[in-house]
Amino acid sequence: MMWETGKTFMSNGAVAQNKPPAGWARLDKQLAQARSVMRRMRQTVEDIEDARTIERAKRANGKKPHIPWPEVKKQVGLG
Repeated sequence: MMWETGKTFMSNGAVAQNKPPAGWARLDKQLAQARSVMRRMRQTVEDIEDARTIERAKRANGKKPHIPWPEVKKQVGLG
């Protein structure tokens, strides 16, 4: 005779299935869409920050002569 302990053993209980509830498919789709929106927003913010950095650099350099692209490529080792 087994004592009642409140525990369910694998042999006595039903095996849980890994199938998510019915509404989860919709929630998974919404989560994927939200992640996509967040990714695009992050990229947009980075683009805006880059544009601001470029504008600040332009203002800081004023009327100083610019370095031609072929010279820049030589300096960074691309040309």
